[in-house]
Amino acid sequence: MRSIIILLVVSAMFMGCHSGEQQPSAKYEEKKATLEEMERDSPLKFLRVNASHHGNLLNQTVVEGEITNKATLVSYKNIQVQVSFLDKDNAVIEKQKETLDDVVKPGSSMDFKIKTTHVKGASSVTIDIISAAADK
Repeated sequence: MRSIIILLVVSAMFMGCHSGEQQPSAKYEEKKATLEEMERDSPLKFLRVNASHHGNLLNQTVVEGEITNKATLVSYKNIQVQVSFLDKDNAVIEKQKETLDDVVKPGSSMDFKIKTTHVKGASSVTIDIISAAADK
């Protein structure tokens, strides 16, 4: 009787170990595909920009910053940013668009630097991401 109980316990352990080797469920794969579609279709929801600016000796405005990709599956490329020059009352004087060619992988960041001519009367600069393309 004792050996039968031991045999049943050992059999149950082997069966438990085998069940952990199963492939991911179809629902998991479906959710993953849905998440990837959402990340591909809405890059602006997953990209963040943090930047600062200063002037240089060549009368240029230098914008330096970092773009962070909060997506989990999709990389982004051809990120288009808009640099807005504001006066002392925060009214927009001029807007310029720049395209950053580097690829930002999921969960990572990319540093960038943009040099542009100084806009007369501008006291501050803002930068926004206006578009991006999913990489492959």
